[in-house]
Parts: sequence; structure tokens; C-alpha cells
Amino acid sequence: MKLHQIDLNLLLLFDALYRHRSVSAAADEISLSQSAFSHALARLRSRLDDELFIRNNNLMQPTLKAELIAEKLSRALPLMQQALNETVEFDPVTSQLEFKFTATDFTQHSLLPKLMAAVAQQAPGIKLTILPASDPSPAIQLENADIDFVLGFSHELQQSKTIGRQTWYCGDYCTIARSNHPALRKGLSLETFLELPHVLIAPWGEKSGIVDTSLAKLGLKRKIALQMPSVLVAPYSIINTNMLITIPRVVAEHCAQQIDIEIFETPLPIEGYQLNIYWHKLNSANAGQRWICQTIGKLWPLGSE
Repeated sequence: MKLHQIDLNLLLLFDALYRHRSVSAAADEISLSQSAFSHALARLRSRLDDELFIRNNNLMQPTLKAELIAEKLSRALPLMQQALNETVEFDPVTSQLEFKFTATDFTQHSLLPKLMAAVAQQAPGIKLTILPASDPSPAIQLENADIDFVLGFSHELQQSKTIGRQTWYCGDYCTIARSNHPALRKGLSLETFLELPHVLIAPWGEKSGIVDTSLAKLGLKRKIALQMPSVLVAPYSIINTNMLITIPRVVAEHCAQQIDIEIFETPLPIEGYQLNIYWHKLNSANAGQRWICQTIGKLWPLGSE
């Protein structure tokens, strides 16, 4: 078999499993889920036409072929790593790299103006490709390197041990209505909030949002008259109706400069939101990706995790 016929990442997987004799421990070392690790191991077995590792007494014992491979690989991998450490560089001024992101329209609106100005000045040859955030569970896309970054907020990614993250923006919510709303001349009370119809922003078709979660804690429920995916389009849907929308304050203030709406304090406690940039930890040493994260961190210096 020729070297170009095999994914070199599979050799890292092989090496980790040979040393640990445990799928879970090896998967943790190379920052893969156990499911993704098992799929990759199946690919390697098929490619090499050998079982390679057989479970025995809860340990993954190497076959004879695996022992022969491991003997050579244990010397080759450190040399490859040394070569990469000595030669991989990233110069933003001359780089022609492409970075792929997924993001909702709100996240794009919040990030891209500042980020593209910085990229144009510091890294004019770089290309950013923004893909719609069509999947509420994008971990597999990161694991498979289909994308480099996820922008926004994901409960799944927050809890993942294999995904790195950096918070770049924090904000709060407010409620908006059309100007001169007949029911809001004296302001927005919780009673009025519950009586009026609402717009639910649901990027992935979910049937409840942060407002509904907060109301449920109080044993309350609101009336949903319209559900739609775009927080940037939603304010335009209420200007000829009596509906309310609870949205990030920064969006409300932006829209108030363009359409005839009023901004109210939401009459119940709602946690603020944070926008993060997520990446797979396998790429934490990637100089280009580090530059992207550092650039975003400088534009919004809120710290990282």
C-alpha cells in the first residue's frame, strides 16, 4: 500500500489505541467521540484488511500485523511531528488559506463587519466562507473537518470535551413592539406581555425559546402567533400588527433606526446570551486557526475558555 492511499489521521488513531488498549482512552487523547473513533477504526481495518485490535478481557489486544506496524510507527510519528513543528508557519500577510464557518444571521450581523475589516487590513489573501447554521448539532461537522469554526451558541458544544471555545460577545434581551401600540401607552407589564401575541425566533424550528423557558419557571405561558427563523427579519413582521418580539438588544437598537418600533424592558427575568467561536481541539495547534481566534478576541476582548 502507498502512503497516499491512507489518511494519516488514522495512524494517530492506531498509535493511541496501541498504547492505551482502550477505545475510550484513545478517543479522549485525540479528541474524538467514541462513535467517531469506532467509525475511523473500521475504516483503518478495511484499508489494511486486518482486525488490528481484538477485544479480550476488556482490552483491545493488537494482532500480529498491528504489532509489526506499531514497531515502525512508534519511530515514524515523532519524526513526522518534529518535521511539522519545524516547517508549519502562518503569515497572515501572504496566506491564501480559506476558513469555513457556520453562523446564524444574527451572529453574522454581529461579527462580520469588524472581522472582515481586520482581515482586509491584516490578511488580504485569506478567504472566509460563511455557511448557514442549518444543523443545531454541528459537532460532527467539526470532527470531520467540513468546517473550521462554529459561531454562536450551542448547548451541545458547550458540554463537549473535544471542542474548544472562546466567548467574544455578551448581551441582553429586550422586547419590541410597533410604535404607538394601543396596549402599551403605559408601558409593558407582565400581564400585558402575556395577553399580547408573540413572535418566536426559532433558527432550527424549535417550538420554544429562552422566553418560554423563563416563563415556565414562573408557571406561565405566552401566545405564539408567528414562528420564524431569522431574528433580523422578524422585527419587520410586527410593524402593522400588535405582536411582540423579545430579541437581543443590539438588534432592536439597530432596527429602531430603520423602522417605527419601540423598545421595552422585558417584564420578567431572562438570562443574557453569549456568542462563542467553537473549533475542534485537534486543530488547537493550527497557526491559521489560532490567528482567527486571536483576531476575534482582540476585536471583542471578553476572555476565552
